[in-house]
Amino acid sequence: MIIDSNQFRQILMIPQGEFRKLLTSDSKDKEVILQRLFHTEIYKRVEEKLKEEATVLKKSVEDQVEKRNSALRSIKAVENEELKEYVEAGSTNDVLILPLLKKEIGAMEIKLEKLNRDRDKLQLERDKMQQRLFEAEATLKQIQSLETLKMTKEKLEGQKSLFAEKEKQTVLAKKAALLEAQEQLCHRLKADLDSITNQVNVITKRIEQLTVRLTAAEKEHQKQIDREPERKAAAEQVNRLENMKEDVHVFASIASQFAELQQSLESSAKNRENSEAQLKSTEERLKVLLAEKEGAEKAQITYLENDRKLEKLLLELDKLNRLGNHNQKVTQARASFEARKGIFDQAVSRLNDAKATVEELEQKWLHSQASVLAASLQNGSACPVCGSEHHPEPAEATGGFIPTEEDLKAAREQITGIEREKGAAEKSYIEADTTLRSMIESGEEMITEIVKFRTDFVVGQLADTVLLTQSEVEKLQYEQNQHSVKLKGLEKIKSEIKRFEDDKERLNKQLKAIDESYQSLMIQYTEKKTTLERITEKIPEQLRSLQVFESKVKSARLLQQQLDEELERARKNYQEAKELLGTEKARSEEAEKRLKEIDSQLTAERETFKNNMTSQGFENYQAYHQAKIPEQAIQQLDADILNYREEVRSVSDRFAELSELLKDVKKPDIVTLQAEFAQLNNMIRETDEAYQDLNLKKRDNQSILDQVDTLNEQMKVLEEKYKLVGHLFEISKGQNTYRITFERYVLAAFLDDILAEANLRLNKMTSGRYRLLRKTDRSKGNVQSGLELLVFDAYTGQERHVKTLSGGESFKAALSLALGLADVVQNYAGGVSLETMFIDEGFGTLDPESLDQAIEALIDIQSSGRLVGIISHVPELKERIDARLEVISTQTGSKTEFVLMN
Repeated sequence: MIIDSNQFRQILMIPQGEFRKLLTSDSKDKEVILQRLFHTEIYKRVEEKLKEEATVLKKSVEDQVEKRNSALRSIKAVENEELKEYVEAGSTNDVLILPLLKKEIGAMEIKLEKLNRDRDKLQLERDKMQQRLFEAEATLKQIQSLETLKMTKEKLEGQKSLFAEKEKQTVLAKKAALLEAQEQLCHRLKADLDSITNQVNVITKRIEQLTVRLTAAEKEHQKQIDREPERKAAAEQVNRLENMKEDVHVFASIASQFAELQQSLESSAKNRENSEAQLKSTEERLKVLLAEKEGAEKAQITYLENDRKLEKLLLELDKLNRLGNHNQKVTQARASFEARKGIFDQAVSRLNDAKATVEELEQKWLHSQASVLAASLQNGSACPVCGSEHHPEPAEATGGFIPTEEDLKAAREQITGIEREKGAAEKSYIEADTTLRSMIESGEEMITEIVKFRTDFVVGQLADTVLLTQSEVEKLQYEQNQHSVKLKGLEKIKSEIKRFEDDKERLNKQLKAIDESYQSLMIQYTEKKTTLERITEKIPEQLRSLQVFESKVKSARLLQQQLDEELERARKNYQEAKELLGTEKARSEEAEKRLKEIDSQLTAERETFKNNMTSQGFENYQAYHQAKIPEQAIQQLDADILNYREEVRSVSDRFAELSELLKDVKKPDIVTLQAEFAQLNNMIRETDEAYQDLNLKKRDNQSILDQVDTLNEQMKVLEEKYKLVGHLFEISKGQNTYRITFERYVLAAFLDDILAEANLRLNKMTSGRYRLLRKTDRSKGNVQSGLELLVFDAYTGQERHVKTLSGGESFKAALSLALGLADVVQNYAGGVSLETMFIDEGFGTLDPESLDQAIEALIDIQSSGRLVGIISHVPELKERIDARLEVISTQTGSKTEFVLMN
């Protein structure tokens, strides 16, 4: 079959044994089954989507209403008293409030215009008052300036004599400034004369000191010349030490190397001892680790063997436990079988009793009908039954109970009910019998498997066998835990062995290298010792140390250098003293000559200064000195005098000008004007505040009006949309005339298609008596309906519930429903042709006629090209089926074989 997994599940989802449940189930159960068959979740999602949209729309409308109510509660009512009452009462009736709000906004606009005009008028008055205030302030400032100028003029007139004295001082200062240059020249020449006089005195003293120094330097120079033998002896000592220097250095080097070699020999011997000790320790530890490794490897082999044993024992224990659980289930199944067999036997007995009762009632009823007919016979009149005119032995009524037609009908209906109970009990009995047989066979198979590995197994000793096996398992698990501990340390032991083997190899190599190094050091030690003994003979004992030798050489060189430096220093001091003395004598001569020249020049300049001072009007030097002031002070006096004259002129002119301007002007009352100006500002501010407050309220009211209008428009759109979506949601969830949801409506359409196909087969199997119908009447209350089934009985011409069908009739209806469902599912399965069909059980409840009709219906299906398989235990079917796959139960298990009939 070319079908995918989904299509396969659609066709085979409900086993044949479940079709009777589908037939008799209520609407809710059928809905679940059909949903799985036709995957109608999409229609459920449509309902959910409509619910979601309706909920969202409803919430949106509620949110809009809340926003509108909030906006209406925030209205600022000022002018309209009726609106004030609504707002204070918290009313949200937009139909009443919005017209009043529009009137309120209009009244606010009128009041705003009035406030605006009042503010413009007040601002005009304030501007005029401000101009008057400016003029008054200007006049007051001019009056104050006039008084200030008057005081300044009087102050300047009081300073007139002071500035006349300053002018006189300035004239004398300027004359003294003309003599100051000549005075400075005289002072400079006098300073030069004093300086040169001091210089001559210093040079004289310097000459005396240098003469003493020259004498001392000459004596020191002669002394150093006399120490020439000492200098020669020091030079010879340095040369002798220099010649010995190379031997001393060689001796020091060899002695150092000898000491190092001696230390190396001792260190090498010590290292050899340590390495031998480490090697011995490593070899001992290696022996211990190899022994541990051998034990761990043996444990590993034992662990693997035990692991296989443990696995085998666990498998045996699992099979034993399964057998124990299975035996418990067999016991339960046997008890269930016995109980169901008793119910079946009881139902058969009741059915036989009921049938005997009906036969007895029928005989009584027929006999009673004959006696009634005989009572109306008359000799000579024809019998309505046989037509005879003679009635020799007419039937006579017997005493006792005479059944009626209602009694017969009730007895027959009781038989029908008992037959249904017997059919259900028989089915349950057969199922229990089949289950018990199958479980017994499975138990025998389990025992066979257990005997394979435990030949002495006895079923009665199952519990003891389980305990014994568990004990063996626990013992092996304990041993495995012990071996596992050893195995965990195996890798570590191997790693330790590898490490110690590497250490052993390394120590052997190290010991060999130490031996070779020791031999090499011993050869070098011997060579250095011989060389050291030879050099020792050449060097004095006190100079064999390099440090002492270097110190000795340094001292000799230092002595030689010191003697040379003292001679050179004495020679330099003697020469320097001679040169300095000659230089100072030359400077003394030059200074005395310069002293005479400056003294002559100073005498001439002093005479010139006296003559000039007299000509400028100064009687003596004291008068000149008092008149002399700095040039900057002269300039400051000239500036002060000029500023005074300019200020006197400016103040006089401005005083005359203001006096003329304010000749007839009165002093203004500035305090009164400022008070009036402040009052106007306060009035304007109050008007502005009233205007702003009212304007804000008006703006808020206008915003509220616009917002409410917008919200009303939006709510109108949302309500129209909700009216449609909400109505669709109410219909889809079952709030409609038929009380069915949208998904159930779709499922009802599928069910109608199934019933149309099913009735084609049911009509043939029941010879046109029965037809399946879907119940379309509304259920009581709010119960969902629309998927329940009725059966139309052509014999009675009435509809009744499918649960009233007998066992055989129910099987026919269920089989027809199954075949119809298969056809419809195939039609909705994407055009895939389903060539094979299996019918499982149910044929045991049919009488021979019904069985023939069912087989004919299946043969018709087979003739259309499909392969029909019947799964059944009914023996009568074997003769009717040409090709069979028989399942045969044996002690060793079940087997199958194909049986083909010609």
